[in-house]
Amino acid sequence: MLYGKLGGAYPADMQGSHAQSYAQLISDRIAEISLPPEAAWFRDPEVLIAGDGVEVAIAAPAADRPRPVLTVGERLAVEAPRDVVKGIVAVHLARVHLGTPEPAGLWAPMALGFSTILVLFGLVTGLAWFLFLGGIGLIGSMWGWLSRIESARGLRERVHEADELAASWVGRQSVVDALRWLAGRPDHGHHHGGGRMDPPTLNDRLARLGA
Repeated sequence: MLYGKLGGAYPADMQGSHAQSYAQLISDRIAEISLPPEAAWFRDPEVLIAGDGVEVAIAAPAADRPRPVLTVGERLAVEAPRDVVKGIVAVHLARVHLGTPEPAGLWAPMALGFSTILVLFGLVTGLAWFLFLGGIGLIGSMWGWLSRIESARGLRERVHEADELAASWVGRQSVVDALRWLAGRPDHGHHHGGGRMDPPTLNDRLARLGA
């Protein structure tokens, strides 16, 4: 649920003027970000306080909504220091600005399962066509998995590129402080992963930033 002008309500523990005050505080932090002309579309966002977490979501302007919308978790708005807020918002804005590469090979798990069924059915019945089709499918699904792994690598690199772009806007130390602040919170969702298909962990991102 979104809270603010678009949502029409605020959390029970952050009513009316309190939520508006924190939304204004976030807006002031955004105004301090040195955005280049090509990212100037985000200079005057609609700021909403949503939920009690530390997440950030950005919606670009649309035909029926000329201003972008920035949704900020209440704990981030209330508890994070100034440079942390700037760093986190800058990183998310940089991701939107850079865009997300199209994922590839998402069909590979389904193809692998279907092909395995064909092979097993061919082995049970002794029908060569099922073995042949299943074998072709297995080969194709392996190529799909390779595409998926490469796509995941591209997505991870895009996260690092966004960190670097955000650092050019607000300073490397601000981004490092932001990631360290998130890493120190047990309720943040990026404490696991690190596999080939997973986004980079906060520690990986800090290491790439030289922290």
